[in-house]
Amino acid sequence: MSDAFDVAVVGGGIIGCACAYELATRGASVVLLEREQIAAGASGRNHGLLLTPLDAALLPMAGRSSATYEDVVRDAPLRVHLDPSPIGFLIVAEDDVEREAAREEAETAAACGVPIEAVDGSALRELEPALAPELSSGWLLQDGRRVDPAALTVGLALLARERGADVRTGETVRSVIRGSGRVTGVVTDRGPILASTVVLAAGPWTATLTRPLGVDLPIAGARGWLVHLGANGAGPSRLIGRAGWHLVSERETPAFLTARTWAAEGSRPFVGGLVQPNPDGTVLAGGSRAWAVTEEPEDPEVPRKILSSAVRMFPGLAEARPLAAWWGVRPVTPDDRPIVARVADGLIVASGHGSQGVILGGGTGELVAALAQGEPPPFDPAPFAPDRFARTMVE
Repeated sequence: MSDAFDVAVVGGGIIGCACAYELATRGASVVLLEREQIAAGASGRNHGLLLTPLDAALLPMAGRSSATYEDVVRDAPLRVHLDPSPIGFLIVAEDDVEREAAREEAETAAACGVPIEAVDGSALRELEPALAPELSSGWLLQDGRRVDPAALTVGLALLARERGADVRTGETVRSVIRGSGRVTGVVTDRGPILASTVVLAAGPWTATLTRPLGVDLPIAGARGWLVHLGANGAGPSRLIGRAGWHLVSERETPAFLTARTWAAEGSRPFVGGLVQPNPDGTVLAGGSRAWAVTEEPEDPEVPRKILSSAVRMFPGLAEARPLAAWWGVRPVTPDDRPIVARVADGLIVASGHGSQGVILGGGTGELVAALAQGEPPPFDPAPFAPDRFARTMVE
């Protein structure tokens, strides 16, 4: 005997939990299926920052996300930290190349509504006295709210359960059921589950479930590392980013890994500099990007490289005690925008959010709920449609 629901959501990360939360809030019967634990992957292993996207098409989705999280902070049965206002994001530069990258990022942020201010010399030292002296200029963005990403994801799942959703962990989805021209459910290790609509929010593994249906989605996995440092008073007072870390134009978007490049070069990580003060006084240092092909990290030396970058930015962090290092695999698309759309009758995909899963999660849940229930979308869904890619998709 199989279960039957209005919607089956596959994936217990921030995207899947936000979808289950929105659907359950609107009265749908929902089952959320997660193969491990809630927030076990990249959703619980990231900086947990609400930053304004550097892509105007993502702003409505990000705005709806922030509003959703305010509700979660208020209603969730566990404490979810969310800064009431931005702590500030300082982009710092050492040379002319970095200064140009910092200016471009700041001006792109300004075009998306973020107040910015150029700072250098003594003004920069007043903002961050512990900053390395060779970092001589930068831009201050009035942006950046910290949120506990794991607690936020769990909070969404718990609220979904309170509103009637069946939240199941340790249940792996093996395939999508399709018959008579439409998707009718999924098969797990415990048997089939029938649903009028299936939502695939399985991160970088989403495409493995759509491919057997003839739906080929350009979603790949990118591994990112973070290092957690103990408090020693030598870190920043706000978020600090080394210029050149954030991608702000199409020409900088990396091409997907191919067999040729992997055979010739492997999956080489790009290590940047992003140093974040936590509310408890500890420091989170990141970040990195590398195409994830294997289960184990492509380069286990990445945490050491991140620490080296962080100490170059804040020399006093050299005496901080490393507390932990961890990685998560993020789903990315060629244009750094997610795919959130109905891709077959009865099948909705919500994946490809890259490093902006937390930033866009709440708004994604609203859009998915509208698609599943035949309601008007909360914002223009066109930027998230898969037909923007030059790929053949067969229903």
